[in-house]
Amino acid sequence: MFKPYAGVSTGILIFSKGGTTRDVFFYDVKADGFSLDDKRTKFADQEKHENNNLPDVLARWRNRENEKDNPRTAQAFVVTKADIVKENYDLSINRYKETVYEAVEYAAPKVILGELKNLEIEIQNDLRELEAMLV
Repeated sequence: MFKPYAGVSTGILIFSKGGTTRDVFFYDVKADGFSLDDKRTKFADQEKHENNNLPDVLARWRNRENEKDNPRTAQAFVVTKADIVKENYDLSINRYKETVYEAVEYAAPKVILGELKNLEIEIQNDLRELEAMLV
């Protein structure tokens, strides 16, 4: 059992007796139905996917053959044994999950500074109005 924010991710490994491993199913669980604080309070609405991924994990695990074509940016995806071998059998999801970063464009620094100056002028004007009310 791991406490939230302990710095250690929890992994669940499921092995099937007999046969040969060809692929490994990964699922990035973001919510388990409980809050992430020390109290671990149960969410009232555990049916919502954003509150509890565990029912989805089970459903996708049962139909994992359908997850093989998912991109590695998806919450559930499959990695081939060959890729696992290349990574020296490291089963950390972060080794295989691809993160997509969204580009954010900001205004030029001079524009932002101008906006801040205008806000400061507004604040000063409002303060003067308030001060006049107190006299």
